[in-house]
Amino acid sequence: MARRKRKESGLDLLIAAPWQISAILAFIILAGTRWIFPSMVGGNQVLGSFMIALKPFGYFVATVFGLIACINYFRHRKNFSSPQNVPPMHHVKPRVAFVDVNKSDDRVAKVWEASSNRSPFKQPESKPEEWSLSLLKQLEWKRFEELCAAFYREVGLRAETIRCGADGGVDAKLFRGDAAEPESIIQCKAWNFRPVGVKPVRELFGVMAHQKVGRGIFMTTSTYTKEAIEFAKENPIFLIDGEKFFSMLGKLPSGAQRKLLSVATDGDYLTPTCPSCGTKMVGRNGSKGNFWGCLNYPRCKQTFVMREAPV
Repeated sequence: MARRKRKESGLDLLIAAPWQISAILAFIILAGTRWIFPSMVGGNQVLGSFMIALKPFGYFVATVFGLIACINYFRHRKNFSSPQNVPPMHHVKPRVAFVDVNKSDDRVAKVWEASSNRSPFKQPESKPEEWSLSLLKQLEWKRFEELCAAFYREVGLRAETIRCGADGGVDAKLFRGDAAEPESIIQCKAWNFRPVGVKPVRELFGVMAHQKVGRGIFMTTSTYTKEAIEFAKENPIFLIDGEKFFSMLGKLPSGAQRKLLSVATDGDYLTPTCPSCGTKMVGRNGSKGNFWGCLNYPRCKQTFVMREAPV
């Protein structure tokens, strides 16, 4: 017989909640104990004696909530320190750039460009021998997700990626040790044409609340808008843009860097993967220009726009 899932206590939920909730509760209890309730007692000696006896307990509870707020604040604000020695960025012209494209089912925006002077299927004659920001931006969306998960495995966490077609707003989950529940969830966006706005960051926070996960990590090859950055600061969400991730890769030992480079560039790392089927897409010609189509068409009608990259 299957074991019943342990019901979470109110304290568990409070610890997982944003720090502002505990801070507000601490202030309300403190204000009630110190000012509001004493002013309501008036000259009633019985209630006055009761309030005097109750004050220490009220101060104690307010202190507990205040401590929880402080712990949550510093825990949620904890992030990766910026590497001091960042390897030089090699300015290599990307063979594949990105353009904003909305999927037909409007669940995910994937973006693609392909150079007009080369076949979209032809891979580079030689594999890159070191990391560069340009290489990071060339990775197709699925390979970028796999790289993000592999990075966290290298720093000692257990990372599980989500199979194609069933991400539910999450691309990977991070676990510490043998824990059954994730400590963080990751959303990845291999976007380069435009910065990530506040909407997908807010959606990640919604998934965190639904799955009762205390921290979210948003990773992109692009940048973030001011609104997205402000929203993340107010909530337990850590934003990693392309330059930040490149710096984090450069901070790893050389052996780990080579291992992740092999993960990123193994096989075809330029051609996009169908988000529904998990197979590599193929170039198609349409009335409105070239595009990427699923190999399983017409059973799968997923498409990405393919545009010429600017010279």
